[in-house]
Amino acid sequence: MKVLVYETSKDRAKLISDLLEDYRYKIHVNYHGEKALADVKELKPSLIIVNANVRPDSGVDLLDKIKSDPRYEKIPVIFISNFNSSELSEKVNKYPNVDYLVEPFKIKNFRHIVERWINFRSLYVS
Repeated sequence: MKVLVYETSKDRAKLISDLLEDYRYKIHVNYHGEKALADVKELKPSLIIVNANVRPDSGVDLLDKIKSDPRYEKIPVIFISNFNSSELSEKVNKYPNVDYLVEPFKIKNFRHIVERWINFRSLYVS
């Protein structure tokens, strides 16, 4: 299973990769959010993890691009932010198949969410 990660911090990207390494997921990291849809098209990930602070666009803009494309709208996304905002939560939660995590989060919870989406994707989405 492939996981596409849009993350600004190399340390957080390494942490996410290390957390998922035990499950033998193939991790691809994009540090800038550029050519987002090209990455999704090329990799065909089972899950996408997006940091709210990805640039050049915001993580919300990146999420909008992914979810507004009918080819990719069913791919589950975990949206990570370092601040809890009801406005941001509303923007993110308007899409199906999206979980919103606020940092710091428990590693156990993160792994559980990843496993749940990967299992969902493998069972119900072709």
